[in-house]
Amino acid sequence: MTNGWEWFIKERDYPLRKISGPFSQEDLQRKISLLKYKKDLSHVEINTNIIDRSKSIQIAKQILAHFNSGHRSALISMATGTGKTRVAMAIIDALVRCRWVQNVLFVVDRISLGRQAYNNFQKFFESTPSCSLNEQGFTTNKRFYVSTVQTLMAKQEDGKRLFEKFSPGFFDLIIYDEAHRSYYDKQNLVMKYFDALKIGLTATPSKSEDRNTYELFECEIGKPTAEYTYD
Repeated sequence: MTNGWEWFIKERDYPLRKISGPFSQEDLQRKISLLKYKKDLSHVEINTNIIDRSKSIQIAKQILAHFNSGHRSALISMATGTGKTRVAMAIIDALVRCRWVQNVLFVVDRISLGRQAYNNFQKFFESTPSCSLNEQGFTTNKRFYVSTVQTLMAKQEDGKRLFEKFSPGFFDLIIYDEAHRSYYDKQNLVMKYFDALKIGLTATPSKSEDRNTYELFECEIGKPTAEYTYD
């Protein structure tokens, strides 16, 4: 729906929400197909080939339950070295199997983290077409994408930024690995542009986390959706 200046979408299971612009016909067709076969997340089994630690499984189930109850954003705070990326991969796996998502974007702020995420896509989703926007360039014929926020923000020949070459509805799920606090996107333009389920990953203890981080992922200040503290 639009009044000529602003765009809104009304989707089953969610209240009316504002979006940055119209979705492409391909995006609408994909979303209708997903809605047709969408399954309840309450009883989905976590893939133990991806995560097998009890706390990791607990966090993955917490996030899935959070989405199942109608939320569209979540923040995961896990201490360094406890496996944030693998937890994210397990959540992706469950959401794909239950037909909640198809196109996924993993946003990082360092190329090394992007390669790590891309390697995980190759390892755990071998049959799914994946793309590293940093190293392979723009395309819309893949399902899983990895990019640094710097690449997404890069100006193109037509004056637009790279992320604007995608439709606002192209991604069904976006995972931000610290990139929401990146120097290269202080205004959170990438987050505001795409309409998708959003997950933030952070290793920063909740008491030290930036207030804006909680607001971005619709959390109460100081309370991530799921947390694995240093203690």
